[in-house]
Amino acid sequence: MLRHVISAARAFAQIPHGIIRSPRLTSDAKNLLIWQLSLHPDDRECLSDTARKAGIPKTAFQRAKRTLLAEGYLHEWRMQAAQGRFTTVQLVSNVVLTPEEAAAVRDGRRRAPGASRLVAPSAAEPAVGGPNDRAVGGQPKKNTRENTHRPTAPARPPVPARRPEAPEAPEAPQAVQPAATAPAPPEDGAAEELLRSLARTQPRLALSARTVRSWAPLLEPWLAGGLSPARIREALTQGLSDARSPLGVLRWRLEHARPELPPPPPPVPPVEHVQPRVTAMRECEGTHTQPLLFRPVDGETRCPACRSGGDAPRSVGSGFAAFLAARAPRAAGPRPV
Repeated sequence: MLRHVISAARAFAQIPHGIIRSPRLTSDAKNLLIWQLSLHPDDRECLSDTARKAGIPKTAFQRAKRTLLAEGYLHEWRMQAAQGRFTTVQLVSNVVLTPEEAAAVRDGRRRAPGASRLVAPSAAEPAVGGPNDRAVGGQPKKNTRENTHRPTAPARPPVPARRPEAPEAPEAPQAVQPAATAPAPPEDGAAEELLRSLARTQPRLALSARTVRSWAPLLEPWLAGGLSPARIREALTQGLSDARSPLGVLRWRLEHARPELPPPPPPVPPVEHVQPRVTAMRECEGTHTQPLLFRPVDGETRCPACRSGGDAPRSVGSGFAAFLAARAPRAAGPRPV
């Protein structure tokens, strides 16, 4: 991807990257916010007029306005004027402001140094309170001709390889008992890898390398407790679609919301080896249409039916011959009219 950018000498606006690259702001919301931030500070153009000039329909304008209010870039108040009429005061900013901070900007107040309250500046020199920090840094005053890039974090020392232990002698097989065993310790770097993988499920949970290294010790008890990575990922990422500060919710869950392990499965009773019934049966040596199995009592070789008919084998012949012999008397008799 090639880019050709020329710095504008006049008629330009400074927009933070957080607004342009925000995945939660729609195109109409960004258009409204950037348009408002490009106006002169004394211009009192309201959002509805900006939407009409930008060609944004009414329904899309209402949806974009709700998005800006929810993200903290837009604040509005319904106030009563001196003559009893009500008016709407709107405030847009290029950074996210809380309702208290937005009210302070509206009333011309600022935070006193070292205090949590907001005070109004006085006419004395210097005014009450110290200067606030800029949300976005400015350009350096002079060219120092030095490399001022932010240095990367130092590389972690390599983990020494473990020596292979001698294999132990195999023990005699024992019956499996469902006992609670201590879970295996997590592998080196498993917590960091799991934290980096959260961004694939929730893009808002993308963490820097320093944050991953500092939060990895909070995740190690989860892995040491025997929880699977899928269960941990589900517990950390579910319900974050409407969260205003997903990273803050993630940090709180790492410290306080570790799920409990599921109860161990009930013990499985041992299965007894049962001999099939057919192993105790044998085939009758008598004459049958099909092989006949029976259960001998005292070593008999013929079934009870053959033994009751005498010791001599029956001379019926094959099954088909017996069928013809049974049909012959019936075929010779008179047929009913």
